[in-house]
Amino acid sequence: MLKRKIYNKLLKWKEESNATSALLIEGARRIGKTAISELFGANEFPMFKTIDFSVVSSDVIGCFNDVSKIDVFFERLFLSLGINALPKGSLLIFDEVQFCPKARQAIKTLVADGRYYYLETGSLVSIKENTSDILIPSEEENIQMYPMDYEEFLWACGLEYEAQTIMDHFSNKKPFDNNTHRILMQNFRTYLAVGGMPKVVQTYLDTHDFYAVEKEKAKIIKLYEEDLRKIDNKFGTICYIVWKQIPLMLSKHSTRFIVSSTNERADSVLFLNTMEKLIESKMVLSVYRCNDPSGGYALTKDTSAFKLYFNDVGLFTSIVYSNSTNGSDDVYQRIIFDKLKTNEGMLFENVSAQMLVANSYEPYYYSWEQTINDVKRKYEVDFIIYNKGKTIPLEVKSRNVSSKESLNEFRKKYVNKIGVKYIVSIKTLSCEDDLVYLPYYMLFAIK
Repeated sequence: MLKRKIYNKLLKWKEESNATSALLIEGARRIGKTAISELFGANEFPMFKTIDFSVVSSDVIGCFNDVSKIDVFFERLFLSLGINALPKGSLLIFDEVQFCPKARQAIKTLVADGRYYYLETGSLVSIKENTSDILIPSEEENIQMYPMDYEEFLWACGLEYEAQTIMDHFSNKKPFDNNTHRILMQNFRTYLAVGGMPKVVQTYLDTHDFYAVEKEKAKIIKLYEEDLRKIDNKFGTICYIVWKQIPLMLSKHSTRFIVSSTNERADSVLFLNTMEKLIESKMVLSVYRCNDPSGGYALTKDTSAFKLYFNDVGLFTSIVYSNSTNGSDDVYQRIIFDKLKTNEGMLFENVSAQMLVANSYEPYYYSWEQTINDVKRKYEVDFIIYNKGKTIPLEVKSRNVSSKESLNEFRKKYVNKIGVKYIVSIKTLSCEDDLVYLPYYMLFAIK
């Protein structure tokens, strides 16, 4: 079973809640929500039972229409499931809970009863849609889950020591020697190729067959695209069109997503609804421009200027580079051994966004115009995050790391608000005063 960071958060919830609240795990499909819930249930509770509301009988769903007599409710529920009553202190997992809104509404009563713990998983798009007629209990907490980040990928590959050593070198600002750096970058490039979808990672570990890996990713991509079409059909949005435009925008190194490519305006009701559904689906990551990067980014968020990334760099790699599963082996080899020179920067930009979000940051970007010696210049900082009271700017470079003009001008504008500046690149770690040249494999260490 793949080790996931969210497990410790589940442990913390169990300890702190003491069965006084339920926990909803939010996230995209196929990222391992059910698997981690069941592993947690097997390890930490006397017994557990998963109720998958997408496939259970109408009798099970009907049990949640009336929970006024709690003992009668549990008797009916376990009879409908065809199992004996669980011992006190066990875990009930409400999987795909969006298919049974009444189960969420029942949480208040179930938690007050105190005999079991409750985990919920589901699709946020459908969850929000199916809550208009029910009362959402205050006893429900929520937690975000994402595809496996690079540190989790290293754990899966049996490289826990490598992950810890990277953390130590980051903390001490100590570079690796050139040969070790080359090996670490090759491992990171493997992550670029494979990505962090658990089933895909497990296939890679079991087979080391990129053809098999590509087949698993193709299934997920097909599922995502079908889901986006369903969302569009249901809500009249254009999620699928926007999804298909993301690679084009990143390949052109656009300073933002060009909304006009969809024949819509950024402030149109249609496009605003589309963005809402895309973000809720967790299939994409949105990075908005902020107008004042000195702090409180959300207060100056520019909803008309944003960049979009895929939630998993491995899926992005397949969408862009692998035209067929038969040709996947060559593409993967070129990525891993640094032979892929065309538009490689968009992969690094996507994985950077993904790793920052996985570390619980909400990244923004900042762009501005400035006149110097009567010449108007445009500048942009790829990502800014807020860390320990300071604004942290990050520039993402795939090849040329010599250009730092945007970071320097940014520092002049907000000198008292800025902490460490990072240029994230394929080069080894080095420092120049408050500027750190950070190799990509260390990005997960920014806590």
